Amino acid sequence: MRTPVISLALTLALSAAALADPPPTVVHLIYEGYSAGFHMLDLQSDVTIGSDGYRIEMAGHTAGMIGFVYHANWHTEADGSWTGPGVLPAHYDNQGEFGGELRRVDMDYQQGNPVLRVLDPPDDHEHGPVPSTLERHTVDGLSVLALAIHQIMDGGTCIGRVMSFDGREVEDRTLRTIGMEQLPNTARSSFQGPALRCDVESHTVAGFYHNDATEAQRPYTDSIWFARLAPDLPPLPVRFTATTHHTGRVLLYLTGMSQHPSGAMSATTK
Repeated sequence: MRTPVISLALTLALSAAALADPPPTVVHLIYEGYSAGFHMLDLQSDVTIGSDGYRIEMAGHTAGMIGFVYHANWHTEADGSWTGPGVLPAHYDNQGEFGGELRRVDMDYQQGNPVLRVLDPPDDHEHGPVPSTLERHTVDGLSVLALAIHQIMDGGTCIGRVMSFDGREVEDRTLRTIGMEQLPNTARSSFQGPALRCDVESHTVAGFYHNDATEAQRPYTDSIWFARLAPDLPPLPVRFTATTHHTGRVLLYLTGMSQHPSGAMSATTK
């Protein structure tokens, strides 16, 4: 009789499915950014953290008075896999409009090295050249965030040093754990409570802005506060600072969160 064999096979299959990792969840995060008390940026992000890798998307635009003076909007996405305590990027794409100029950087990675597929404009007249030797074994900026999440999930700390490349600049970045801090209640954020602060110190080593090596090499530090927004979620940014040449230093507050299941993670899916 084949029925017992079929039943046994079905039981084993269901058991294996039960033991398999659950599908990753996409967490949708909404932020508002402020500088000197003024609303400057609106940002949304989809974060997917799986057992094998990650995918992060961010879309934002300038807001408030700065939006009238300098309009910018952008969409950035990156995905990759875990390599022990580290990350191995697979794809990075950043595109948007900055001050009326369309820009795009699209990169794949081969054996851990970035391969530029699109660099538009080829010369933005703002950055110096980047030697190809300094591009090797770099990661993108969103993968630095994924690295911090991965480290906190594994060991409760964020620590290490990586070189990042966004298609125009190479930055030396050092991650440090500052410790738990109590984020107070504020009308600007939907989150209050304890959060782990991770500082990222960066300085440019190639692709200097306006060819000003002295200014570019001066390190700057951004902070990210991580917390679990639900028991089944990884630690996610609930507040962070971002420093750019165009908007200066901005403090972003989490204002909303939702989650929904995703399908199997696949690199370069748009």
